[in-house]
Amino acid sequence: MTGKEVLQQIAASRTGDHQFIKWWRKEEDWLDFDVIDTFVANMGDDEEIGGFTLLGAKEMWDYLEKVAPGRVAKTQKAGADLIAWRKKSGEELECPYTPKSLVDIFDAETGGNYID
Repeated sequence: MTGKEVLQQIAASRTGDHQFIKWWRKEEDWLDFDVIDTFVANMGDDEEIGGFTLLGAKEMWDYLEKVAPGRVAKTQKAGADLIAWRKKSGEELECPYTPKSLVDIFDAETGGNYID
């Protein structure tokens, strides 16, 4: 499907809960996750992908827990929602609980190469 078709389908099917997109190339050899707004901003009308699924925050969190089991947790500090993340190296970080942080941590954990 072309980028133009993808953007039309996203616009038609996106609900308020959908913040993320899981998409794959037409060769189905590569799977990626992104924040929908970032994906839309970078998608050209003539680009082609194989397909996509829109995800909510809960679904994206489940994928993140799957790739970093026991090393990510939702926390709060001073009323702000945070992600406590212990990297594979053992370094501990606190990141804002935002769609961008979820995708950034996910990409760091998978090396940008997620296998479903």
